[in-house]
Amino acid sequence: MRKRILIVNNNINSALKPNIIKYFKLLKSHNIYSVNNYEKRVKYSLLEKIFNKMRIPIDINNFNKRVIIKVKKVNPDIIFVIKGNNIYPSTISKIRTFNQNIKLINWSLDNMLKKHNSSRYYDLCIDKYDIHFTTKSNTIQDYYIRGAKKVIFLNQAYSQDDHFPEKFNKDYAHDVLFIGSAEKERFNSLKYLAVNGIKVDIYGDMWDSKIYKPVKNMIIHKKPLVSDSYRKAISSSKISLCFLRKINDDIHTTRSIEIPACGGFMIAERTDEHKLLFEEDKEAVYFSTDKELLKKVKYYINNDLERNNIKKEAYLRAVNSKYDYSNMIKKILKFI
Repeated sequence: MRKRILIVNNNINSALKPNIIKYFKLLKSHNIYSVNNYEKRVKYSLLEKIFNKMRIPIDINNFNKRVIIKVKKVNPDIIFVIKGNNIYPSTISKIRTFNQNIKLINWSLDNMLKKHNSSRYYDLCIDKYDIHFTTKSNTIQDYYIRGAKKVIFLNQAYSQDDHFPEKFNKDYAHDVLFIGSAEKERFNSLKYLAVNGIKVDIYGDMWDSKIYKPVKNMIIHKKPLVSDSYRKAISSSKISLCFLRKINDDIHTTRSIEIPACGGFMIAERTDEHKLLFEEDKEAVYFSTDKELLKKVKYYINNDLERNNIKKEAYLRAVNSKYDYSNMIKKILKFI
């Protein structure tokens, strides 16, 4: 049966965020509509940053009003909210008065039970959604404690348009590559590699040189790699490291899927979820300590044949297991 699905997009535009709306709109079996909080903006204003820090984001774009107007106009069967930090509880209550049968869904890549990812409005709305879809399996029980009606775990995913193998490009080639935000534990592991003679190239944000002082063999580029450059660097580098973000209690992350999808060779932190996604030493390589990481980097950096076989198997696993956004959306719709 053809459904009317309204995507309520709270995310600010960024090349680092997947455009899941695009994959919804590729569906031919449903009517897809959307309303965006931010259109072409890529940064928050100073005032927004201040209020976001206090976890009470300001609605300077009349987002809640526009959502209500759109709901009245479209009369959707399903409302799919991306993150939802700016959605007021009163907005959801208003929507319910229009149609009690509307399915209200919340989805996010982040750990939304962590204060730095969410807002007070989100906290107040947890029990108002019919389903929460989360990529953090370790949050499910806490969601129910906070009043959630139903919580479903989904793996992270890759974008078929953005994440695929590229031809080797020497301008993007590195021995050991890490792409991601700064974090103390990550820096310590990267520093351990560097002081033991491994050249590491780091791209991302928040790598303040006063806090994270590079050592010999460590190059901090102080810029993110996005879009084409992200894909080319992973495809062309010998080893791509996948560190989990401790502040988010990650068990796997977006890099866990994107690196293999881009044809990269991944060395990642060993977790049960990683081992379920990619078979250890056949499709990916894992480590539990810095000492083990160094040992495996030294081995694989000089063993081209094994490294290339593993990354080929990882790419095939990502494709054959359908770890992409299009198939994630199909799973979501089946659950709903």
